[in-house]
Amino acid sequence: MTPRLLLIVNPRSANRSTGRDWRKLRKRLQEVLPPFRSVRTAGPGDAARFAAKAAGRYEVVVAVGGDGTIGEVANGLLANGAEGTALGVLPRGTGSDFVRTLGIPRDMDKAAAILARGDRRKIDVGRATFTDFSGERSSRFFVNAAEVGMGAMVCREVNRARRRLSGQAAFWWAILTTMRRYQPAIATVVTDGSPARELLLNNAWIANGCYSGSGMRTAPRARLDDGLLDAVVVEQVGGWRRIAGLPKLRNGTFVDMPEVEYRQAARVEFTAETPILVETDGDAVGTTPATFECLPGQLTVVA
Repeated sequence: MTPRLLLIVNPRSANRSTGRDWRKLRKRLQEVLPPFRSVRTAGPGDAARFAAKAAGRYEVVVAVGGDGTIGEVANGLLANGAEGTALGVLPRGTGSDFVRTLGIPRDMDKAAAILARGDRRKIDVGRATFTDFSGERSSRFFVNAAEVGMGAMVCREVNRARRRLSGQAAFWWAILTTMRRYQPAIATVVTDGSPARELLLNNAWIANGCYSGSGMRTAPRARLDDGLLDAVVVEQVGGWRRIAGLPKLRNGTFVDMPEVEYRQAARVEFTAETPILVETDGDAVGTTPATFECLPGQLTVVA
C-alpha cells in the first residue's frame, strides 16, 4: 500500500545538516508520523518534479527544507492541479519565513506533531510572470513572497555564499554587503489598474506572508487567505537613511517611514527601462517586466 505521506528532502538545507543528520531525523519522524516515503533532491528543480509526480498519489507532500524547497514543492503541486494533495512542511531552512506566518514551529518535533495531526486549511498563492535568465517570459507560483530590487540580490547572495553564518545573521551579512553594490533603477509600479507611479526603486516586497529574511516583518499586514498581495515599495534614499531604517525591518515599523508605500492589491505590475532582478520564495528567477497576481484559496496546507 502506498504511504499517505511523501517527504521531499533537501539535504543541502540547514547548512547541509539535513543531509548529514537524515538517518537520525528519519528515525525520529518514524516515531511520530504515519508511514511515509522519502526522496532526496540533488539540485534545483528536483523538488518541483518530485511534487508534480506525487500530486494525486499521496495525501500530503511534505517539504523538508527552507522557503526555496517549500516554493518548489508548491509549484509542483500547483502545476499538476491535483486538489486532493496537501502541502506539508518540516522547516529546515536558513529563513523558514513561510512557516512563521502559517504558525508552524521551527522545531522539528513540534512541526512533526502538527503534520501528524493533519489539520488542513486553504491559502492564497501568488503567481509571478517575469523575464527569465534566458530572455523568455516565464511564470512561477510563490507561497510566501516575491521581491523586485535589492532584496532579490540579497537572496541570491545568501544562496550562493559558502558561509558559516545561518539564519538571520546570514541575511544581515548579505544585506550589508549588497547595499554597497546595488545600483537602483527607475521603476514604474501599477496596482489593480491604479495610475502608474515612477520611482527610484530600492526594493519592493510582493507578499502573501508577513515575514522574509529569516524573521524580518517585511509585510506586517499580510494575510494568507485575504485574496490580496501586499506590495511594500521602498524608494531609494541616502546611505545613512537606509542604514537607520534597517533595525525597523525586524518589527515591521519601517513601513511607517516616508520613503515606504504600502499597498494591497490582487495584481501588481513592475516595469523598468533597466531590467531589475526578481526573486520568488528566496530564489532569484529573472528580471522585470514582472507581474504578480493573487490566486485565492488555491493551495491546501497542513497547519
